[in-house]
Amino acid sequence: MRQIIGHRWTMKVTQILSAIVGFILLGIGIAILIMPEVISSLFLSLSTGGAGINSLRADIGALFLGMSVLVVFGSLSRHRWVLIIPTIFLGFVVIGRVISMIIDPFPTSTMGALTMEISFIIILLMAILSRAVSEEGGELLQVLRIVFSRRVLIASGLVFILIAGGFLLRPKISSLVWSYGVGDRLTTSAIDDLPDGLHVGLAGTGAPLPDSKRVGISTFVIAGKHQFIIDCGPGSTLNLELMQYPLEETTAVLLTHFHSDHIGDLGELMLKIWTNGVRTEPIPVMGPVGVEAVVEGFNQAYSLDAEYRYAHHGDTIAPRSGAGGRPVVIDGFGADEQVVIFDDDGVRVTAFLVSHAPIEPALGYRIDYGGRSVVLSGDTIPDETLMELSGGIDILIHDAMNPEMLDVMTLASNSSGETVAGTVAIDIQDYHAFTEETARIARDADVGELVLNQILPPIPASILHPAFLGDSGNIYHGPITVSYDGMLFSLPADSDEVEKYWLLK
Repeated sequence: MRQIIGHRWTMKVTQILSAIVGFILLGIGIAILIMPEVISSLFLSLSTGGAGINSLRADIGALFLGMSVLVVFGSLSRHRWVLIIPTIFLGFVVIGRVISMIIDPFPTSTMGALTMEISFIIILLMAILSRAVSEEGGELLQVLRIVFSRRVLIASGLVFILIAGGFLLRPKISSLVWSYGVGDRLTTSAIDDLPDGLHVGLAGTGAPLPDSKRVGISTFVIAGKHQFIIDCGPGSTLNLELMQYPLEETTAVLLTHFHSDHIGDLGELMLKIWTNGVRTEPIPVMGPVGVEAVVEGFNQAYSLDAEYRYAHHGDTIAPRSGAGGRPVVIDGFGADEQVVIFDDDGVRVTAFLVSHAPIEPALGYRIDYGGRSVVLSGDTIPDETLMELSGGIDILIHDAMNPEMLDVMTLASNSSGETVAGTVAIDIQDYHAFTEETARIARDADVGELVLNQILPPIPASILHPAFLGDSGNIYHGPITVSYDGMLFSLPADSDEVEKYWLLK
């Protein structure tokens, strides 16, 4: 009798523990659906950029939710054998983590997750075994016999052999992947397949504050036969290359103003445009008064590098005459505070003055082609000229900040003794637009879609987007996008369509 009571007590405890495991898995699955970036940073260490977020929600979310359903059902019903399935899944998860540790031994943040998964496996195995040794475990024992049958064991052995063979053949496999995968990567590009139209790519969407999701501000626009890069913040040239933007085909670089977060990568950008395209003339770099000093400064800083490359590669790669940039001052603004700076092959680029005091002049740009149009605000507070030029456009790309969230940063900085960061968070609020202000501009100018960039403060997870947007959705009823690096908006000519792609995975 005492033995029976002990078995029942063990079964009850393991049932409760396995049910707790099921509800934990359920909570993780739901959390992945709602805030994949947060869960990834805490437990999974997976990519949270572009398609990575989609995979987190779909693939990993489905795995956790599926396991939770099976664990809860198996724990709370008499069919305890169901627990075998999530136990096997968790076993493969553990095997995968261990393999990763062997292949890539550099320390990662997944040790906590591994410990949790092994604990779950132990609890589920205890629940399975406690049921199997009880008088009511006949059904479970039958399932276990099937699981450990000769056929299953043979199949498992074959899987083990394949895994072991994969390890032994890793050098050969990696060479084949390099030989074929890299070739495809270099010869295929989503940009090559874009239709005739106006295409806007976000190579950098961040602000000066550190942001793990975004580099310095930079946007490229492909308009028919011409291509423009607007601003080149730190790190943006690498993103342009990763997005497979054809640097060598750039018509001109346009600068809105000369804050470091808008020009920090200019030297690297001019270098890559030169060598990628074997240019014999410097790339035009257009901007407000002062652009001469900026461009010549970068030319001087990269002059020795240019000589090295010419000496090494010669005219076939790095003709000396094409190095660096050629500054082009944008001026001649009339009473309407705007001037057309490019008008060819149906492409029109209009520069206009914006309000970013004490930085004067500071510019925004409107680009028109094929019946489509986009305005890039640069850095500005709400501005009448920008409002006028945004009338009826397809997309408005506007800098945006949330003052309440910045105030929280200020309080946190001050309380930690970092008063400089807190003061900066206050100062920047007087020459950037608030999220609700950008929504009013989009509404009043009848803009087709609002895209917010230069995100302040940095937003690490999409669950924070509603807080960042505030009341914007009630002010402007069109689509609002909180931007990330790698987004592409494709506007086919003579249509109303806006197609969207991720160019950074």
